[in-house]
Amino acid sequence: MKKIILSCVALMAAFFCASTVSAQGVKIHKVGGETIDIPAAELDYIEAYDAPAAAPAFEGTWKMKKLVTDRTYMEDTWGAIGITYGEAYPEFTADDELTFKDGKIIPNLKSNFMNFFIGEATYEIVDPAYFLRTGMFGDGITLSLLKVKGVNRNFDANSKSEDDEAYIGVRLIEDEDADEAGIYDLEVYLIDYVPTSFATEMPDYMYDTQKPVSTASGMYIQFMMSKN
Repeated sequence: MKKIILSCVALMAAFFCASTVSAQGVKIHKVGGETIDIPAAELDYIEAYDAPAAAPAFEGTWKMKKLVTDRTYMEDTWGAIGITYGEAYPEFTADDELTFKDGKIIPNLKSNFMNFFIGEATYEIVDPAYFLRTGMFGDGITLSLLKVKGVNRNFDANSKSEDDEAYIGVRLIEDEDADEAGIYDLEVYLIDYVPTSFATEMPDYMYDTQKPVSTASGMYIQFMMSKN
């Protein structure tokens, strides 16, 4: 998107207006339909530049609100095929925070999530409308898929993965319990990890051969955060 820097004369005339620029000058389209022409001779200069891209809507500092896929949920869901989840599985801690800012994820964590977000990481949005399957019959949701570099895919306090690049999904959802409309929570889905410390019986067939590995089985870790 292009923005135009005009001289002081043009800026005063353009307040709450749209404008078009040509070699002859500037045409100001005021709210209500009136048009003002400013000849090029009356302008100090016209400069066009690329406006910076808007920051992602999920930027900011977020505080843990709910661990949706807690250990009880995971054991109830996957215990039937012999998977148990040990003490290293992340627990809900209300003091956990994540900050998304300028392509970085900055953790402030008190729980076992620090075994995945081990320090400041970088991210890029690789798919703004990634479909994550959440059910057996093609059910799913649309997320922004982030490729994150600087995490521990082993999700383990005692070992660090050589591959430190993983995928997570994020999406904003309106907080139905808020006192006013327009308040959003952030859902985070960890969909690319290897649970070496808390689900050691996880069979290899539960994973895709390509990243993100845990989307096929639905073994993502999901938590919800509120704006801090």
